[in-house]
Amino acid sequence: MTSALQDFQQFVHWLHRPDSGASDDARRFANMVSENFPAVAASSRQRSQRSSVLSEFARLSLTATSPDEPVPQAAEARAGWAFRKLHHLTVGPFRGFRQPEPFELQKRIVMFYGPNGSGKTSLCEALEFALLGAVDEGDIKRIAADRYLANSHEGRFARPVLLATDFDGRHRPVMADADTYRICFVEKNRIDAFSRIAAKPAGQKTELIAALFGIDQFNDFVGHFNDSMEGQLTLVAVKNQELVAKQATLNQDNATVADEGAALIRHAQAEQNYANAYSQGMTYAQLLAAIGSAEYPGRLQELEQAINQPAPTIFGVSATALINAYSASETAQKALNDLEGQLAKRSNDISFQDLYTAVLGLQQVVGDQCPACDTPLAGDYQALHNPYQKANDGLAGLRELAELQARQRTAIAARNAASEALRIFLATFAQRVGATIQSPLPVQRYLADPGVDAQRAWWVDGFQPDETGKSLAQRAVDLATELEARDVASRVILDNRQDLIDERDGLNQARIGVTTLASNRLQTLQAVTDARARIVAFAADNAPLIQQVAEEVEAIARDTRIRNAYDQFLSLLRRYRTELPGTLMAGLNALTLELYNEFNVRDLDADKLSALYLPVTGEGRIELSFRGTPAARIDALQILSEGHVRCLGLSILLAKCLSIRAPVIVFDDAINAIDHEHRQGIRETIFESDRFTGTQIIVTCHSNEFIKDIQNHVAPEHWAAYAFRHHSGNYHPRVLGNAMTQSYLLNARAAVERGDDRAALGASRQALEMLTSKVWGWLGRCEQGMLTLKIAGSGAEPGLRNLCEGIRAKLRGAPNFEHADKAPIIQALDHILGIPEQSLVWLYLNKGTHEEANREDFDVGVVELVVQTLETLNALQLRAR
Repeated sequence: MTSALQDFQQFVHWLHRPDSGASDDARRFANMVSENFPAVAASSRQRSQRSSVLSEFARLSLTATSPDEPVPQAAEARAGWAFRKLHHLTVGPFRGFRQPEPFELQKRIVMFYGPNGSGKTSLCEALEFALLGAVDEGDIKRIAADRYLANSHEGRFARPVLLATDFDGRHRPVMADADTYRICFVEKNRIDAFSRIAAKPAGQKTELIAALFGIDQFNDFVGHFNDSMEGQLTLVAVKNQELVAKQATLNQDNATVADEGAALIRHAQAEQNYANAYSQGMTYAQLLAAIGSAEYPGRLQELEQAINQPAPTIFGVSATALINAYSASETAQKALNDLEGQLAKRSNDISFQDLYTAVLGLQQVVGDQCPACDTPLAGDYQALHNPYQKANDGLAGLRELAELQARQRTAIAARNAASEALRIFLATFAQRVGATIQSPLPVQRYLADPGVDAQRAWWVDGFQPDETGKSLAQRAVDLATELEARDVASRVILDNRQDLIDERDGLNQARIGVTTLASNRLQTLQAVTDARARIVAFAADNAPLIQQVAEEVEAIARDTRIRNAYDQFLSLLRRYRTELPGTLMAGLNALTLELYNEFNVRDLDADKLSALYLPVTGEGRIELSFRGTPAARIDALQILSEGHVRCLGLSILLAKCLSIRAPVIVFDDAINAIDHEHRQGIRETIFESDRFTGTQIIVTCHSNEFIKDIQNHVAPEHWAAYAFRHHSGNYHPRVLGNAMTQSYLLNARAAVERGDDRAALGASRQALEMLTSKVWGWLGRCEQGMLTLKIAGSGAEPGLRNLCEGIRAKLRGAPNFEHADKAPIIQALDHILGIPEQSLVWLYLNKGTHEEANREDFDVGVVELVVQTLETLNALQLRAR
């Protein structure tokens, strides 16, 4: 979190400006956070962790912290940059460098290229450590600096030694200053993060702009402050509330003691009212005496004793009902006997009745003939009398007999019903008196088994008198009469018993009420006793709480001040964070637009920008207008492709560097964040134009082609290159200096110097291809790019000599085109084309340096002329008019 600390210190400096409106306590709080920054930064907003850390620090040191600005800011004290350009760097042991490795940085452009893992990142981190004082990557990965920066094989690291050339030409060590030099680093991660800004919600744009300018750690640090610290502070007088509650209890205790007499009167009145409610005119003492107790029995105990006696039995047997049952049976039997006597007198009629009934029953079987003789009932030979008609007439005459038989059946049913009723009555009687066939008394044995027989008048057996002249039936009636009399006496006893039960239940209910009244009185007396005890013990028991209340008052005053300081501090910190991207972007619109259009020089003119509006706050949008539709102002992040957004991010960073006249810009693999389509425009803008001639450029890249293009399009005196290769077993990068240049002209000149004409012409062919392409591009920018070329056939590329002739013809055929570089180009092409096309020189320039045996030697003078001419042509600036 080193960069976050430095950004926070910049905020502290801003906070102490008069126009910030910060109170002294807010400044004290900011100074306190700055002094304890590592511990604060290590906390997060999860579960209010940061608030807990800050509350501890604030309670310990806020009041003792000075509200004054801790130290004067170096950036404010310095009138300008401390150096003009970097001069020399020694790295190692440090990260991937096991041994000290020197690097000369005097040139305007210093390039470091090689495959991934060869040491380029370690070199950039050495520059970062030397210029900023720390390496952010180690902080992000939460690795201690000593461990992160140490070479793993040496187990240690040495501080990189960085020398710079000041404005007086002296070489001085560079003093680390993160606030000043951070903007000098253009990293691939920043460009990548900014390219994804369009996919983010509006609220996250501030974070991505922060990432672009390298303040993302500060942005993250600010984001972890909790909205409030109240949960970790003492702001509510809990102890005082507790004491007030206890004092309220004490007041209640005093009132309880003072009310003792009145309370006892109320209890006495309630007790008397209860006694009156039980029985009008009864006193409470009388009620207590009636309820009694085990030691002093009262009416309640008397009632319990009486009620506990066995209750008399109710037999429920009626003598009258028994006599009626006997009489009913006798009456029914007598009626039956009369009918049976009448039927006996007409026994013959009964026989004829049966005969007639049988004849009629055969009519359905026999049909129209006599059932006795089979004589037909109709026809010539027929029976004298119709038997069926005779049977009908006979039954009609016996109708009185039928009625008599029906009455007999009814009498039998009545006799059976009366017999059953008598049997049931005797069975019930036997059950009531517990009679069995083994009972000692004859009447009981009779009741248990009276000799019931449904086919006869069985009860008559009980009418027979014994030796005393009484029958068993009469003795049963006498017993029923006796039991009826006993039931009358028992019912009187039972009626009196219910009254006793009701009186007992009433006294039991009164006993419960009396117990409640006694409990209430006892509670009142106990409450008065307890209240007196608490009144006596209050001061001693609550001495610690009273002390805590006094301490709580101080704590609330202290923590209220902390809360107010934190709230204003956090409000100002968030305001500063919100305004910071706008501050960083302020005044960059025009320069960013120019750089963006130069990066996209090969886009259609209508697709280039006519206006650019960078946001002045983190919530604002990046808006732009195209030359094709200059009146339309649209959101850049909605319309631009990812590649164009990357170009825009790079343009903003470089515009910032140019606006503050940064002496050096370090491209840490940033070129690889740009797609191939835009690399040429970026190369021409940064490395070939005059815009960055006053800025030293240090670039790391793993694209050999990009490095090669720089070496061939920039004069050799302006650049130096270091090639990095993987170690060969000693775990130290192999660093190759300018010995392995990729500049075609430098290689051609070196070949000439060592007498290798073939190699010189081979490199010259590559240089001539590069230079003719460069000149053709220059003609296009000067609106002269239309050439007439000869090609071998469909799909073929124009020959190199044909391209040179086409460019020369275009320049000679444009008398109205005037430019300082026009004549030198024509002169150079005259020299090149003046060499005969069929010569060995042009053979190599056209075909390349293929191996061919037995060739004649080259003319050294011609070879020198070719190389010299190309060097002259390469030195031209080729600027548009």
